[in-house]
Amino acid sequence: MNPPKKQKEIRTSLPYCLYKIDTRFFKVNDSYNTKICFTKEETTPNRRTQVSRNIEAIRDRWGIEAHSDVLIFTDKIFNDLDDAEIFALEVLNEFIKLYRYYDEQAVHLVPLIQEDFFGFRLNDPDGTGTYGISLAGGMQVHDPMRVQGISDSVEKSLIEKEVIPLWKELILNAEQCLYEGDYRHSILEGVIALEVVMSDFITKACTSKGISPEGAKEYINNVGLTGNVKVSLKLHLDSSIALEEDMLTACRSGITIRNKIVHEGRKVVTKNEAEDAITNGKKLIKILLPVIETFKPPTS
Repeated sequence: MNPPKKQKEIRTSLPYCLYKIDTRFFKVNDSYNTKICFTKEETTPNRRTQVSRNIEAIRDRWGIEAHSDVLIFTDKIFNDLDDAEIFALEVLNEFIKLYRYYDEQAVHLVPLIQEDFFGFRLNDPDGTGTYGISLAGGMQVHDPMRVQGISDSVEKSLIEKEVIPLWKELILNAEQCLYEGDYRHSILEGVIALEVVMSDFITKACTSKGISPEGAKEYINNVGLTGNVKVSLKLHLDSSIALEEDMLTACRSGITIRNKIVHEGRKVVTKNEAEDAITNGKKLIKILLPVIETFKPPTS
């Protein structure tokens, strides 16, 4: 197929290879007449990867033996190179989602972020262009005290057989999904983390007042998480503990979005929605955790 004429041209490389995609131009069906094409570029494995026992499984995830070069033509007008990168990222991640759907062996391909681009060039129809490169991993200042601190914490955790709390694992998952641009899953993980802590808070608050765990569970189920945020927190928290209304509103919004995903099949979640839900959910969790530790069972 001949390439489109008089359109913006984007060229970049992926960190991995879409092995089962040929070199045709795929029409994206957006309002910008966007078309995308992939070519497979061979790479030479280094000695370490040549002796890997699972090279077949990891080669296309990490671009060990090949990577895909990408060519995008579009009518969209960009304000700057960053704007073009964000557009390319959206187009590519939607394409990769389809690729994973039809090739079940590609389930391990992770969503792309801007730092994943290996070189990025935006060319105008007249041949002029702008080129951007990423420094892999970014620049990090070496901090010996920070390195020692983290190493000491990991060692202590191993020795003491520490178990990471479920809510913390969920928050880490939410932040990873946010980093990867998977905002829908980020909301799901973040709200579940809040729900875990909220449920623990309500259960211990109730049992400290002589209510059975079964009764507390029934209360949680009947009132629901949104109701707990609206009413139960103010009922069970000391009046000296200030709860910002903006924080509570953001938490309720995150819960509402989660419910629409689960019950109504909502697919699109914005970055701002995910960030607000996680940031404010973490704030509320930070308030609740020390309070939970103060609840004691009633003395007989």
